[in-house]
Amino acid sequence: MSNNLWVWRESKIQLSEKMPNGNEWPKLSIVTPSYNQGEYIEETIRSVIMQGYPNLEYIIIDGGSTDNSVDIIKKYESQLKYWISEPDNGQTHAINKGLARATGYIIAYINSDDLYMPYTFKTIAELMNTFNLQWLTGWQTRLLGENVISPKRNGIKIFSNDLFAKGYHIGSLFGWNQQCSTFWTSQLLKKAGGVFDEKFEHAMDIDMWIRFSKYSELTAVEATLAMMRLHPDQKSRNINKAASEIEAKRKFYGIAPYIRRKWVYFMLKTPVLRFIIRRMINTKGRYIVWDAWKMDWKIMNGYVK
Repeated sequence: MSNNLWVWRESKIQLSEKMPNGNEWPKLSIVTPSYNQGEYIEETIRSVIMQGYPNLEYIIIDGGSTDNSVDIIKKYESQLKYWISEPDNGQTHAINKGLARATGYIIAYINSDDLYMPYTFKTIAELMNTFNLQWLTGWQTRLLGENVISPKRNGIKIFSNDLFAKGYHIGSLFGWNQQCSTFWTSQLLKKAGGVFDEKFEHAMDIDMWIRFSKYSELTAVEATLAMMRLHPDQKSRNINKAASEIEAKRKFYGIAPYIRRKWVYFMLKTPVLRFIIRRMINTKGRYIVWDAWKMDWKIMNGYVK
């Protein structure tokens, strides 16, 4: 455990009681599924509660850990909306148990080895309020061994609903949005079925992103919102398993065979052919950037690269 990360500051960040526009801060529900990650979970918890967000409910669902996880959770239980430690049916089941208790307008889940940035909750609340967003994500960013924050090289920064529907935001093609950096509204979750599919062990988030894309456009902000910790026991290291789970349901989603999608992907990467392919598939998406002249965020449209 390191004291170099921002989460180990002595006092919470203090936000104003109301947003800059005078509105109340929207209620934010964060769920953490947990199992035997006592080495990391305290930093995850502190990255949530130390933000000083005025309207936060934090829920931890532990699967009956046998390490020191429960002792750490108890240390912070006065700042939790709810927590429990009991055997469950795995990560997806734990997420759904937490969501069943979530009452926030904005919702997300963060695994017990990942971390938020100190400004994350303030930023996503203001952006989702200002631009009336249902679904927001940040840059794909990793936390390396010696507390080095590293944005993913060539990580996708614009997302297209058409590419989601046709299966291009899967696996080794354009890739998908980073789970710990993604936030959504309770209305969007309800439209998409309200729960994550517990048949998935690795791809429950990707399945949900595909469902979300049928109702709302994913907007990406050019900022790091969270860090996915890289370590030997990390579940998401099995990225091919996640892609395989989605590919197994290809016909259910109505997406084309992988070889055809791969061919179109390479055509999109070829400047001469890109214009033609863009007429066949809508690769346009929205993204938010910082306007250095106006000193404020602005929303733009662009094409997936």
